[in-house]
Amino acid sequence: MRYFVLFLWISFIIDAIGAYAPIAYFSDYRYFSFVKDTLWSNNAWLYNVYIILSFSFYFWFFSNYIKGQVWKKTVLVLIVAYIITTVINLIYSEIFFVAYSKYSTVAGTLLLIFCITRFYIELLKSEVLLVLKRFMPFYISLGVLVFYLCITPLEIFSEYFKSKHNLFVRLHINVLLIANIFMYGTFILGFLLCKKKKSY
Repeated sequence: MRYFVLFLWISFIIDAIGAYAPIAYFSDYRYFSFVKDTLWSNNAWLYNVYIILSFSFYFWFFSNYIKGQVWKKTVLVLIVAYIITTVINLIYSEIFFVAYSKYSTVAGTLLLIFCITRFYIELLKSEVLLVLKRFMPFYISLGVLVFYLCITPLEIFSEYFKSKHNLFVRLHINVLLIANIFMYGTFILGFLLCKKKKSY
């Protein structure tokens, strides 16, 4: 759980850094004007790295709650394969500075569903089910799963983000906001309920 808290801080720092791009764009470059018409005008470069980092972390995190050497090795192989293929995709697709990698997001979401499903199967077989209300990884899995199930379909159609007044852009912003509130709200609820009794 210490690593999860550290990951949350890293996520916060990356979001704070990445905020420069939307601020610049929606202010017509009154702010951060120095990035206009440069490779850095889009924060895709930052989030393409973060997407790989975050999915890899979640794979690793849930693998720690999966029993059985076969399943653990399977998840480890999937993590390595995911990192290698996403890096290759970023190199050869020339998308790194242009847009968020759909491959990284879709492949990551599919593997995350696999890991969390296996995690839930392990929960059903264990006595943890009796104290699920105080089991923090359950809240993490719920928040992360709902977040990516909501966001991934929109990322697939991200090429429609062509105008700041586009209906799809507004939909994406609203869904992203709600999904973030749900995910971090679930994390907060989990921390509050689990703070007195650490069952993880």
